[in-house]
Parts: sequence; structure tokens; C-alpha cells
Amino acid sequence: MMMTFKELTVQKTRNGFLPILPLNGKWLEDIGFVAPCSVGTTILDACLTLTLNGGTDLQVESRMVRKRPRTTLDVNVFLLHKCGLRIGDRVGLTLRYGEIQIQKIVRYTTH
Repeated sequence: MMMTFKELTVQKTRNGFLPILPLNGKWLEDIGFVAPCSVGTTILDACLTLTLNGGTDLQVESRMVRKRPRTTLDVNVFLLHKCGLRIGDRVGLTLRYGEIQIQKIVRYTTH
């Protein structure tokens, strides 16, 4: 499978105080993240890499959304904080089979 790219925004938890990055949808299954499975994490140079079956840091789950099962993977506040990500930050996801790389998108503007 070829590499693809997605952009998402770091959201806030239901209580509104902590950042969370919910990943969900069929695209997760397309790159091998099928529930239930464990996911390992590594952080290098502010890049968070999620690896399928690479550890037990996170879990891929199936949740009911509008009476249909949906594959979900929530990146928690601890990992986001270690990468310097906050609520509202835009992140880029580089997707390969069995791997997701997450990095903050920094856009520069000129006046």
C-alpha cells in the first residue's frame, strides 16, 4: 500500500480541559488497525509514531456510532503533551500499512 496523508485537529476531551486526538473510521482498517489490537508508540524529534502490534501503549477499539460499529483509536493527553501538541493544533498524519506518524503542522505566512 502506498503512503497517504491526512490532516486533523487536536480536540479537547469532553470536560474541555485536556487534548485528545481521536482517530476513527474505515481508513484505520485500510492500514491494518483493526479492532481489537494493541498499538506501540515511539516519539522521536516531536514525531509520534504508532505501530500496529508494536506494544501495548494504546488499543484499537470498536465503538457503536449511530448504531454501526466504528473503529477508533484515541491518542491520549500524555502522548500529545510529550510531542508538544495542544488543543487546536493541526497535525499531519502520514499513513502506511501498520504505521501512523503524527507531526504538528506549522504554517508560515508572510505579510
